[in-house]
Amino acid sequence: MKKGQRTEHSFHCIKCGKAGIPLARRESFKREKFHRKKLYCPWCKITVNHVECKNASEVYEFLEDFENGVYADEAEESISYVGATCLG
Repeated sequence: MKKGQRTEHSFHCIKCGKAGIPLARRESFKREKFHRKKLYCPWCKITVNHVECKNASEVYEFLEDFENGVYADEAEESISYVGATCLG
């Protein structure tokens, strides 16, 4: 790969499970698997944690976990935290 080349990573909302806005990352700025990032979800209309997926297999794994309710508690905590910091 060329120096500074970017790859597009998808972000999926942990509240609704839908894909959010993708982000191009440089290869030198790699994140761990299922990195969380607070982003605005265009579907939920709120700021909530999103899970970063680097490829199709990670997207599939995330969607399986989402369907099994793995992120349900974390979504509620994320919404409470963001709301508290915005009001404070």
